[in-house]
Amino acid sequence: LSTADAFFKAAVSLVPDVPKMINIDGKMRPSEAFLLEFLCNFFSTLLIIPDHPEQGVLFLVRGLLNVIQDYTWEDNSDDKVRIYTNVVHLLSAMSQETYIYHVDKVESNDTLYGGDTKFLAETNKLCETVIAQILEHLKTLGKDETLKRQSQLALYFFSTIVAHGDLRNNKLNQLAVNLWNLAQKHGFADTKTMVRTLEHIKRQSKHPELSHFSELALRLPLQSRT
Repeated sequence: LSTADAFFKAAVSLVPDVPKMINIDGKMRPSEAFLLEFLCNFFSTLLIIPDHPEQGVLFLVRGLLNVIQDYTWEDNSDDKVRIYTNVVHLLSAMSQETYIYHVDKVESNDTLYGGDTKFLAETNKLCETVIAQILEHLKTLGKDETLKRQSQLALYFFSTIVAHGDLRNNKLNQLAVNLWNLAQKHGFADTKTMVRTLEHIKRQSKHPELSHFSELALRLPLQSRT
């Protein structure tokens, strides 16, 4: 995989060189949407790439996070947080005992580490760092003109935690509740989506392995917009 490693490292290192505007069908358009799509697809590939024995745990993911952090994003854009949210998806997938897909004759990290506690600890630590970055961005959207974006992102990240987090963890459970409340705090909530989301959580709670969702549902009030 040495050649593949070189290609992936090159892909990571080239992200800062992506121009802010690109020519599409003769028209200049912002590149962020295309960069977002590329990175989300790239994360799906990173799941199956094993760590290099001399580079340390999750070296490609760490390198990409550094690049994302240093990249100059548009002032009115939330793409950086959407990318971070997809990193949470990736780290959740990397924490599973067996990955959801593999490439023939490639031993991914689930085979290399075999659920090793040190690997899981590193994954959790990295996830906490990413979550902190997301929450910090949400705080910056507390001004009147950005409250709607804050509401949308809070619900978006809430859905990520419900789908990918272990909500038997009290800290994560409380974070989910806080995000839910933030999404509707200033009257910009997408009420229909929140109703459907709450109904989904209640349905999921009927599965024995997700019975703790019942308690979560009780902690998720729906505020009237009147």
